[in-house]
Amino acid sequence: MAEISDYDESGDLPGFATDDEAGFTEEMDEEEIKSYVGHLLDDAISYSDDELGQDRITSGKYYSGHIPEQDDEGRSGVVSYDVRDTVNSILPSMMRIFFGTKNILTFTPNGPEDVQMAEQCSDYINNLLMEQQPDFFNTMMSVFQDALIRRTGVMKYWWEEAESVKSSKFSGLDEQQAQMIAGEEDVESVEMEQSDQTPEGIPLFNVTVKRRIKKGKIRVEALPPEEFLIDRRAKSVMEADIVSHRSYKTISELTSLGYDPEMLEEHSSADAAFGSNEEFISRHSEAPDRGRTHMEPAQRRVLYCESYINLDVDQDGISELRRICTIGNSHNVVDNHPCDYIPFVLFCPAPEPHTAIGASITDIVADIQRIKSAILRNVMDSLVMAVNPRMLVLENAVNLKDVLNTEVGSVIRARSPGAVTQLDMPFVGQQALPILGMLDEIKSTRTGITKASQGMDSENLQSATRLAVDSTVKAAQAHIELIARIFAESGLKPLYKGILQLIHKHQDREMMTRLRNQWIPIDPRYWDADMDVMVDIPLGAGNDMEKMQFLSTIAQKQETLLQQYGLENPIVNLGQYHTTLSRMVQLAGFKDPEAFFGDPAKYQAPPPPEPPPPSPEEQYIQIQAQKAQSDAQNDMGKLELDREKMIRLDDREKDRNETQAQLSIMDMEAKYNTKLDTEKIKANLERNREAAKEREAMIKAQQVQQQQAQQAQQAQQAQQQQMLAQAQQQQPPQPPPQGPPNA
Repeated sequence: MAEISDYDESGDLPGFATDDEAGFTEEMDEEEIKSYVGHLLDDAISYSDDELGQDRITSGKYYSGHIPEQDDEGRSGVVSYDVRDTVNSILPSMMRIFFGTKNILTFTPNGPEDVQMAEQCSDYINNLLMEQQPDFFNTMMSVFQDALIRRTGVMKYWWEEAESVKSSKFSGLDEQQAQMIAGEEDVESVEMEQSDQTPEGIPLFNVTVKRRIKKGKIRVEALPPEEFLIDRRAKSVMEADIVSHRSYKTISELTSLGYDPEMLEEHSSADAAFGSNEEFISRHSEAPDRGRTHMEPAQRRVLYCESYINLDVDQDGISELRRICTIGNSHNVVDNHPCDYIPFVLFCPAPEPHTAIGASITDIVADIQRIKSAILRNVMDSLVMAVNPRMLVLENAVNLKDVLNTEVGSVIRARSPGAVTQLDMPFVGQQALPILGMLDEIKSTRTGITKASQGMDSENLQSATRLAVDSTVKAAQAHIELIARIFAESGLKPLYKGILQLIHKHQDREMMTRLRNQWIPIDPRYWDADMDVMVDIPLGAGNDMEKMQFLSTIAQKQETLLQQYGLENPIVNLGQYHTTLSRMVQLAGFKDPEAFFGDPAKYQAPPPPEPPPPSPEEQYIQIQAQKAQSDAQNDMGKLELDREKMIRLDDREKDRNETQAQLSIMDMEAKYNTKLDTEKIKANLERNREAAKEREAMIKAQQVQQQQAQQAQQAQQAQQQQMLAQAQQQQPPQPPPQGPPNA
């Protein structure tokens, strides 16, 4: 270890080169990148073709019943399809779990203000995958089958920009209308030609509009296993040194991506190693040439690898994720730029720690299939020997053609009666049948799939108790639900998060989308791209019947509480009751609960009904009340007018009195040659004025009381008239008086 004295003045350790000396400031050139990428690709291809590919070929043969092979001619070649039966028993349950609900996964908000955004995001992305993706059901089914049979199912997702050119023709447009069309979005060119004019002399035009429409969308694809490459030491896709998608693309396809056609012609070789890939040939034995027989130059195929590598191109000591595309067997780099995501997700039913590739159902059941096939073949051979025993014949004493003829009732020509003797061989296959049952039990222990769990073992189901049957079914469901949980957590979660980030990044405009039977504007630019994903598929303890019974009990409790404590209570509300009903509908197999129950949060109360027209009596009362109110307002106006007159008269009288008092004071001071106390005189005058105002206020209050009393009397008279009118209407009509009888 270096001591303190070992440091020089520059602060560098002795024996270590500086950044400039080590060349950290120089970027990697094209040859260095090609060499590094080529080395990683060759190692990944060797791992995929020589190791994983051979295992996948063997797994496919187990699934198709081509293993174990029978090399002995004349012996039974029967095969026990245990791998196929187990996979086909698991697959329907998997598809029902993921496609039997409206939302596979939901996004969780990061704060209370993001709840509505998270719900909208969940609905939009589930709708995007389930409804807008072409054949998403078959895509998921292919991925699940690859995972169950061949260890790993690979799904690729990306944002695809599509450009289309459309031409539209319009006739009879004036100049203003033509300019409006020319100003629309995505219009590339406009051609106008005058065709006619209106009677007013306004020219009319025929307009041809050319639009170049760029539209992006999410694409999802299930990759064939041999097209996916990964580092042999990788723990996961995100931690791999290289992850790549190799495929054959036509020169036309690569030219549309912007590559030079002449350069592509140089690398279009008919002897590419990928063209003779054993895994592809085993799956497409009828087309082993992989489509390399095209004579059309634009349809010739080129090996194209789209790789994602952590590479320190700028040599700053930190590796960056880069998308590097190569063509040909020599891996010539044609595209190299940084990126921020890896577009692959892996599905594995039985993952193993610290490795990206786990085990499959084939790995678990293959030995059972080999042993059962061997036993079944021996049983069938014993049966054949018991039914058609071998014959002992005397040489030159019988006709061998007659002996070899197996036709029923055929004649055997012999020179002596004992020339043909039958070798009796008893059937011993029944002794092997218990072994087959034992192997089935071992398989059910490994996979959880039994006849009872599938409802096919009628004898055991009839003799067993309900608790025993439920336990058997739950044991099988536990295995299947574990696989479904692994698929959701390791595959669908990163898929949903990746699609959210792509939409947030690339969808640059608001779109109208139909969600929950409503057209809603969607603008992902304002979404939170860092939201977490939560599995929303129906997983958990209990079967569907038990869950339905439990939900029915919850619904009854909620109904009782709502009836007892009203709609506004601290225990349950209409939203929680709606959630219970929605879960019951989804559990019954219906995807859209809103087709049965509306969401109370979206309910809008109808406007109140218009009141009925008033009756004649009510109209009379209203008229009388309006008349009384009008009279009261007139009286109040008169009182206000009188009050203003009194105020003006009082002010005028005040001014006159003050002026007269001032003159009188001046005369007295001049006459008696003395000084009077003017302030005291003014105070006396002010007191007299205040007393007059109080008298005026008292008079006004008395007038108001009189007015209110008159209004009350008028209202009472109107009410009495109404009651009298109602009584007259309810009183039955009196019969006319009868005169005296005629004499």
